[in-house]
Amino acid sequence: MIRDTDLEHKVRESVSGLQMQTSVETIIDNARRQRRSRRTMQSAAAIVGCAAIALAALGLTATDHESGRTSNAQLAAFTLSDGPAGSASLTLHKGAQYRLDPEALRRALAAHGIPALVTVGKSCDTNPDPDGLDEVVTGHRQSSGDVFITINPAAIPAGAELSIGYFPNHTTFGLIEQNAPEHCRA
Repeated sequence: MIRDTDLEHKVRESVSGLQMQTSVETIIDNARRQRRSRRTMQSAAAIVGCAAIALAALGLTATDHESGRTSNAQLAAFTLSDGPAGSASLTLHKGAQYRLDPEALRRALAAHGIPALVTVGKSCDTNPDPDGLDEVVTGHRQSSGDVFITINPAAIPAGAELSIGYFPNHTTFGLIEQNAPEHCRA
């Protein structure tokens, strides 16, 4: 039977010859910096969440001033956020309650360093299409029907842009040459 003190003694003996290369102060400073960063991100996420809820509440209670009736709210058809290692996470929401504004999505993607052509009801490509789509986009369809993708802007080839075709029941993705003639189909 090993007692706690015997185990402590064996552990101390096994690490007694090791030299620590990083000072304790550096380790503590790094931990504090990470906690501050995590708190900042959590606070920002909470603020964005509250703002989204407030905007949704305002949209849901909007009234038609002429008739005094509550109008149908149009919910945002996409969510775009920073992902890991410089990537962006995009969720395209599906359903009759969503209306995608292709220009708003294009601007949001551009703000994340992603050049894109966004279309609704049609899919566009160029001839030839640039290679590398698998390095730029990974994604899956969620059980709700929403499409979730991760976009790696650094993998987009020079002179290329992402082409997104948004349809009620599916979404197409491709890489196209910038400033090349586009071939679009419904």
